[in-house]
Amino acid sequence: MTAATDVDHIQPHRGDMTLFWDSSNWQPLCHRHHAQKTAREDGGFGNTPHPRGVSKV
Repeated sequence: MTAATDVDHIQPHRGDMTLFWDSSNWQPLCHRHHAQKTAREDGGFGNTPHPRGVSKV
């Protein structure tokens, strides 16, 4: 098990500051899993962005 180091937004905030600061939209993730989830959602590493921007680890 790896300790969580990052706070992830379950639903990407996309600049919405209300959603950004909504603690019910936060989950703890280790850096590796946060980077993988963000890449899937945003289309990083050559991936196609998730249509709704929401993806579970």
